Amino acid sequence: MISQKQKEKARVFSDMHKKNKLFVLPNTWDVGSAYVFEKQGFKAVATSSAGIAYDLGYPDGEDISFGDLLWIVEKIVSRVDIPLSVDFERGYGDTGGEVKENARKLLFAGAVGLNIEDGLPNKKLNPLDKQIEKIKALSELKRELDIDFVINARTCAYWLNVGNDEEKLKIAYERGNAFVEAGADCVFIPGAIDKATVSKLVKGIHAPINIILNGVFNDFEGLEKLGVRRLSVGSGPVRYVYRETIDLANNLYNGNVAELLNNGFTYAKANNYFNKVS
Repeated sequence: MISQKQKEKARVFSDMHKKNKLFVLPNTWDVGSAYVFEKQGFKAVATSSAGIAYDLGYPDGEDISFGDLLWIVEKIVSRVDIPLSVDFERGYGDTGGEVKENARKLLFAGAVGLNIEDGLPNKKLNPLDKQIEKIKALSELKRELDIDFVINARTCAYWLNVGNDEEKLKIAYERGNAFVEAGADCVFIPGAIDKATVSKLVKGIHAPINIILNGVFNDFEGLEKLGVRRLSVGSGPVRYVYRETIDLANNLYNGNVAELLNNGFTYAKANNYFNKVS
């Protein structure tokens, strides 16, 4: 059930979006990475759908089961104290009712934020009325459970490169504002978006804006000045870690073990780091 402690976490996470300040939301893929982000000072953490999929040995895109996601969420919440937002992609359902029931389970597991997207496997966008149905269902769940969890509504207009620059901007405006009217608290527009476009999105969408860390425009101070409130890092951290793991595997296979043996993060240091003090 929903505890007062969880409601307070939800309030804290919601307030982070309302302050006139950018916050970086690291995306985790397992309990250990969530623990690390918390220990290094982050005030909230979010799951990465790609990260969890890779960690379970699958590609991104709802290839893992909802049960797998739910299990990971339960484990993360049991180990970290900061708010957790969950990326549950398209909601593991086609209708508002299906998405609502899945969301209910994630909230009962301890989540205080939900990220839902409109991108489809065929690289098109879910019809707007269908996506609004999902967001309205999540908004209804807020009232039913009396918890102010954050609905982060994602449009994949830029991520999937739907149309030319003018068309993508128009789609982002239309969908972003429709999502807000349906009950979304924040609008997520991932993609390699330049400074001028970020500025237009912030001005044209009437809600806190979330973008993803990218190589085109990633200056934290500049993003904050433009009015971006939430900066996600997506699958960047888990891809970095797995790239290193692949290199490690190749070196080990070829008998190159010097770097592995000279790792300064000793067994004793690792145990001490993960020894959480109550």
